Amino acid sequence: MKDSYANIKKAVSRYRNILIYIKGSPDPDAIASSFAFKCLCSMFNVNSTIVATTILSLQENREFVRLTDIPIQFEKAINDIDGYDAYAVLDHQSAHVDRLTGRIPCAVHIDHHEAVEDDIPADFRLIDLDAGSTSTLMTLIFREFNFQFKPSEMKVIATSLLFGIRTDTDKLMHACEIDHIAVSYLMEHADTGIIENLERISLSKISVEYLSLAIENQFIYKDWVITGIGFIDEKNRDTIAVIADYLLEKENYSTVIVFAAIVKSSRRLVLDASFRTNNENMDLNAIIKEITEQGGGRKYKGAFQVNLDFFSYCPDKKLLWELIRLTAIEALTKRRDKIYVTEIKGFYNMLKHKISSILDNK
Repeated sequence: MKDSYANIKKAVSRYRNILIYIKGSPDPDAIASSFAFKCLCSMFNVNSTIVATTILSLQENREFVRLTDIPIQFEKAINDIDGYDAYAVLDHQSAHVDRLTGRIPCAVHIDHHEAVEDDIPADFRLIDLDAGSTSTLMTLIFREFNFQFKPSEMKVIATSLLFGIRTDTDKLMHACEIDHIAVSYLMEHADTGIIENLERISLSKISVEYLSLAIENQFIYKDWVITGIGFIDEKNRDTIAVIADYLLEKENYSTVIVFAAIVKSSRRLVLDASFRTNNENMDLNAIIKEITEQGGGRKYKGAFQVNLDFFSYCPDKKLLWELIRLTAIEALTKRRDKIYVTEIKGFYNMLKHKISSILDNK
């Protein structure tokens, strides 16, 4: 790991201006780890800008960015990259970014999900499945470098990273050893009052409305709950994951899948699904990859997206939703029928990973 910490400095320092791109919907882990990386760049005298092309849809996430004043530029698309000589991706399986990859190099890729095969080259790549969040990995990098920030700056960095860790580990319920090491380091600097306030934010009115639909439309198959909540505006897309978290906590089933059709501008339509499970042997990444390459998973959580642009021309939205709903349920139940194979695969992958970690530590 010490070699990795030295290599990230080498990778970053060769550039003047790095675009830090948040892929997908910006959640606290992606936001916090991207912000920490921006601060790391500043310590190496490298300019950087955080850019996202998806707006914040959850009240909790909007309040998080407001309270910490994290600088994120929200753009409809990446068009003008003049001035940037590299980019970075944090908290995503793949470093590939449309309109960036092939035009400028990927300087840094840091993540805690299952790696994508044949991913694009990056000057520095750190993928660690032992970590419950990418914020954990960024915290350990900060801990190793022992950067000397002003107390006020360190408070914002630590608060952001701590919230990122708590969010992705379900308030430390699924935290592992290195997550706890990271939390212990951050607690010396973080403003826990901000985190307490963020975690007290209740479900929004729109979330409650969609939750009612999710409960009403539940399709129970063996020990899975599958539910569709209809068409959702893009600004509310994170509601899907919120509902999946809520149902897994409240319902007595091993796995919950919530899906919806995300309505975007200019006849854009995407099927978006969130997986949640309490089965530690379930290989969510393998299950999702069998459905589509446009998604992935890690222990306990996953998601996928399927482009439906062509069907946006359908004049009968009720009929279109019924087609989407029936197709999604059919695809998901077929995956459930194969679950025994993926559970065995997940168990042996976990065993292989643990044995490898033991050998690496000797």
